[in-house]
Amino acid sequence: MFDLERMAFLDALKPILPWPMWLKAAVVAGTAVLVLVLYWLFGWMPIQDEIAQQEARVQQEEIRYRKNLRLAKDLPKKRQEYNKLKKQLAIALAMLPKKSQIPDLLEQVSFVGKEAGLEFAEFKPMGERPQKIYAEVPVSLKMSGTFRQLMLFLKKVGELPRIVNVRGLAIEKRENALQIAGEAVTYRFLEAKQKPKRPRRGRRR
Repeated sequence: MFDLERMAFLDALKPILPWPMWLKAAVVAGTAVLVLVLYWLFGWMPIQDEIAQQEARVQQEEIRYRKNLRLAKDLPKKRQEYNKLKKQLAIALAMLPKKSQIPDLLEQVSFVGKEAGLEFAEFKPMGERPQKIYAEVPVSLKMSGTFRQLMLFLKKVGELPRIVNVRGLAIEKRENALQIAGEAVTYRFLEAKQKPKRPRRGRRR
């Protein structure tokens, strides 16, 4: 069998046996180069591409692992910050009156004003002004008195257990008293169903 294969190989070489030696060498070299090129294109390069893809995946997984590890280390700190903010929010909400408490709060504002010696010409509750998560509850104020009485009124309002902000004061001196106009504003937290809805944008045509 070996002899038959050898004879078949020699028969295949018969066409090139008469060729000059340099031509035979060129054919052998060209064949070798062709084999190397084909191996490079269809063997070596796909393997290298696959290796590069796997290395990129490994790097991505390593980055993700380090990120998750860092987040895990920061978790106790973040949880502590969250609990702190939650307590602060609870304190802030406790200082905002509920809707049912607003009339009593406004009555307290009127009382401390009179207690300070101010005379009210107008103490008029106005409509609520909804914001994102809270609503302003303003009261229009017109009163008269001395500067000391006004300062005492502002001090007592600041000492109320609920948040009341006196703002927009316009002061005019008339005869022996100051004429004071402005508004007292308290706030209440809006439940989710009470929050103002954002207007929908019209569809583009």
